[in-house]
Amino acid sequence: MAFSINTNTTAMAALRTMSATQASLSHTQRQIETGLKVAEPKDNPASFTIAQAMRGDISSLSAVSEGISFGQATVSVANAGALQISNILNDISEKVTQAYNGGLDTSILQEEVDALLAQITNAVNTSSFNGVNMLDGVSPDMDVLTGLGGVTQTIPTQDLRLATLGLTGLDLTDPATAQTTVDNAEDLVGAAITTLGTAANSLDTKAEFSQLLTDKLKEGLGILVDANMAEASANLQALQTKEQLNIQSLSIANSRPQSILQLFRN
Repeated sequence: MAFSINTNTTAMAALRTMSATQASLSHTQRQIETGLKVAEPKDNPASFTIAQAMRGDISSLSAVSEGISFGQATVSVANAGALQISNILNDISEKVTQAYNGGLDTSILQEEVDALLAQITNAVNTSSFNGVNMLDGVSPDMDVLTGLGGVTQTIPTQDLRLATLGLTGLDLTDPATAQTTVDNAEDLVGAAITTLGTAANSLDTKAEFSQLLTDKLKEGLGILVDANMAEASANLQALQTKEQLNIQSLSIANSRPQSILQLFRN
């Protein structure tokens, strides 16, 4: 076998092998440090591009979830206000029924009803979440972001003000007319509660689906880019051993030219 002190082919081969081993070692170490097998485009351009698109969808779904949560909170407050108004109407209905009794002072009952009517107004005015009031009949309908691509659900604003309910100036001196008025108001409030309750149920379903979709995307993203830590750890140990062998091999290859000196010593 020809041997040259100018060109040490064995050392060059050993150096190439060691460089390849160190590159693999660096890649494996990065997997362990980041927990990702695809951390940047050079790791796997196609997978990285797909992963970035999935990350974008996950971020968008996060915004969707926030929108739904805001809608849920707003509707929940409106539902609570509508329920309170419904309960107040039950109290008013009781007072109207008492007004049929000629032995009671109607003026006292009227004062109690007026106070209850004021509570309805207060309930309407305070049923607001983050500046959005769905019972005042003035605020615009609320569009809730519920899906990717700008999909929204429109929830109509209800009008439970005294004038709309026909309760302004409710007079107990005519109990029959007052009862009819209260019954009509209860029907309107009941319809509002139904609308808001249906909207709340719909938002709950969409929130659950949005969370499920987010979880599935994260799961798919993990399969695509997450490193197998057990495999990476085992591979790291193997590569570290291989690197030591490469260093030893390169050392032996570099020492071979020294053997030519023995010819001159002999």
